Amino acid sequence: MLTVKEQEVYDFILEYQNDNGYSPLLREIASSIGIKSKGVAHRYIKSLEKHGLIACRSNKHRGLNIIGHKKIFNINSWGKISAGGPIEAVPDKDILELEHMFSNEKCYALKVQGDSMIEAGINDGDWVIVEKKNKIPKSKVAVILIDNQDVTLKYYKLLNKNTVELIPANKKFNTMEYDISRISIQGVVIGQIRVY
Repeated sequence: MLTVKEQEVYDFILEYQNDNGYSPLLREIASSIGIKSKGVAHRYIKSLEKHGLIACRSNKHRGLNIIGHKKIFNINSWGKISAGGPIEAVPDKDILELEHMFSNEKCYALKVQGDSMIEAGINDGDWVIVEKKNKIPKSKVAVILIDNQDVTLKYYKLLNKNTVELIPANKKFNTMEYDISRISIQGVVIGQIRVY
């Protein structure tokens, strides 16, 4: 995880390159975060390089290259809320760190179309966060590729060594059976985002 200053340096380099088409100098980086020491700026650069976000070409003037894009994503937690009876409102100073979920290299997001999984709490228009896996833990919603062409979000049940069942979470939809050779598991749902 990046420190706040490392994130500032990374954001500055990214913005500078987007605006100018080339990398900033160490003195420009130092100035952007309010320090005078090029040595401290250089330490931040080396740390970003260790994180795999930039590559430094020491033999080239303005030789910083952006490799990855990573941003700290935190939300202040204000405590708990009851979905049953009311509870006492007690302020909380925690921070909900979402970065680990959204920046995991094994994860990706998909926007849901349709309502076959509404009884699992997944509605049309929601975003699901999927972790790449080729095995599905029991009772997990999975992303399934059928015939290397169609993809669907369903519960997965192995009926026997040759047959799988794809089970919707909506009584209006029927369970589907497929030969296991037609099915490829793309990952499991580990999170969800709903924007109102």
